[in-house]
Amino acid sequence: MTLQQLSIQDSPEVASALRAAEAEALMAAGTFGRVLGASPEFASLVRAGDALTADREANAAIEAFGRRQTELRMAAMFGTIAESERAELEVLQAAMVVCPAVAAYVAAQSAFQAVCRETAAVFSGQIGINFAANCRSGSCCG
Repeated sequence: MTLQQLSIQDSPEVASALRAAEAEALMAAGTFGRVLGASPEFASLVRAGDALTADREANAAIEAFGRRQTELRMAAMFGTIAESERAELEVLQAAMVVCPAVAAYVAAQSAFQAVCRETAAVFSGQIGINFAANCRSGSCCG
C-alpha cells in the first residue's frame, strides 16, 4: 500500500507508519547509491570511460566497427551476410578490442557489473524475489 492508496477510513497510525517506512527506504536507497558510487569498481569505470572518450584511435576503431556493423545488420538478420563481410567485421572488431582504452573500459565495465550482480543477489535474498529480473524493462520497476 502506498500513501496514495490510503482511504479516509485508514487510521492516521497506518499513514504515519507508511510515511516512516517510505522515508527509511529512501534514506537507505540514498546511502546505497553513495556507497556504490564510491566503490573502487565504479571509480575505475568512470576513469576508463573518460580515457576511452579521450582516445581518438579507440574512438575511430569503435566508429569503424559500428558503421560496418550497422551496414551489415539486415544481411545478418536474414542470414545473407557473405563470409567476406563477416570476416571484414571480425577484423574491425579485433582492431577495436585491442585498443588499450577499449580493453580497459571493457574490463572495468565487467568488474562493475560483477558488483551489481552480487548486490542484486543480496537484495534478492533479503526480499525473497529475483530483484534483477524485476528491475528489467516491462517489470514492476520499469
